[in-house]
Amino acid sequence: MSKNIIERPDEVQTKADGATPRRKVISERPFPSKPWSIAGLIGTGLILGLIIGLLVAQIFVSTSTPTAKTTPASNVAQVAAPAHKTYDPQAAPALTGSTVHITLTMQDTLITIAPGIAYQGWTFNGTVPGPVLRVRQGQTVVSTIINHGTMPHSIDFHAASTPWSVNYQAIAPGKSFAFTWKAMFPGVFMYHCGTPPVIYHIANGMYGTIIVDPTNGWSPAKEYALVQSEFYTAKNADGTYTADYSKMMSVNPDYVVFNGYQDQYKAAPLTVKVGQKLRLFIMNAGPSNFSAFHIIGAMFDDVYMDGNPANHMRGNQTLTIPPGGGAMIELTIMQPGLYPFVTHSFADATKGALGLIKVIP
Repeated sequence: MSKNIIERPDEVQTKADGATPRRKVISERPFPSKPWSIAGLIGTGLILGLIIGLLVAQIFVSTSTPTAKTTPASNVAQVAAPAHKTYDPQAAPALTGSTVHITLTMQDTLITIAPGIAYQGWTFNGTVPGPVLRVRQGQTVVSTIINHGTMPHSIDFHAASTPWSVNYQAIAPGKSFAFTWKAMFPGVFMYHCGTPPVIYHIANGMYGTIIVDPTNGWSPAKEYALVQSEFYTAKNADGTYTADYSKMMSVNPDYVVFNGYQDQYKAAPLTVKVGQKLRLFIMNAGPSNFSAFHIIGAMFDDVYMDGNPANHMRGNQTLTIPPGGGAMIELTIMQPGLYPFVTHSFADATKGALGLIKVIP
C-alpha cells in the first residue's frame, strides 16, 4: 500500500519569492496502488445492483402494501359497509316566512359510496351530500351550525354576503355557532366546510346545495337536485376507506358520483311524465373537476347559470359547471324511454357519474 495525497490544483498557493508552492492537502489516506481490481469491480457491481433493485421495488410496490409495523388486515376485524339508501333527489319547496331557520350538524359518519365501499366521511346531518336547503330571495336566514365531529369545522354559504372572519370561523368539537344573513340573489349555490385544508374537508363529504328561489318563485315542474363530486380513497386495515390527500393533490379520484354514490340513479331513475316540465338544480361540489353535464337524447330548453333568472340561455346540450358552481336546467321530453345523464368528461363518467331519467307515458 502506498500513501497518496488528494489535492486540488486550484488551491495551490504561489509564494512571492519563487519558492516551491505549498499544496493544500484535502485528505491523506491509504488506498491500493492499483486503481482497480477484478474483485473490487465485482463487489461494486453487486452493491449497485442491490441499490437499483431496491429502488425499482420501491417505485412499483403499492403504497398500500403492509410494512413490518402494519397490522395485517387478516388480524383486524373487518367493518361491513352500511346498507345503501338512495339519496332522495327531489327538491323540497322553499321555506316560508320572512325569517327562516336552518340547522346543520357536522358529524363523523360511516357511509357507503359504492357497492361494498364503507367510507369514513365527515358529513352535514349524516349524509353526503348534506341536505338540500331551499329559501327564497329576500328572506332573512338564521343559520345554526353544530359541531358533533371530532375536529374543528366551519361553514361557507356561497349564497351569503357575510364577513368571513366573523361568521365563517372554526367551530370546536362540541360547540355551536349561529349567525344571520339575507338571501339577496336567487340561484343554485354550494355550502361547504371552509376549514383548511378546504380540499380535504370537501373531498371527505362536507358539502351540500342551497337553492334560493327568485322572489316570485318558478313555474310548476318536476324538480330534482343533483350534486356532482369526487372521492379520493385509501383503504384501512379494517376494510373501511378514508381520504387520500396525495390523490386529491394530483386530481386522481377513485369515484366521481351524483349525490354521493356511484351510479345510484341507474337502479333508481329520476322519473317524469311525457310532456311534463323537468327542472334540474345541478351543483358541482368538486373539489377539483369540472362537470360537463349532459343528457343523452335530450336538449335543454332553458339554462340559468348559477340558477339566476338573469343568466338565461336556450338550446344547450352540454353544460360546463366549475367546482363550486351551479346551474338550473329546464326541459320537456316528448317521447317515453330512458335518457342517461352523465358528465361528458367520460373518464369521470366511468367512475360513477351516470344516472337515468325515465320518461313515462
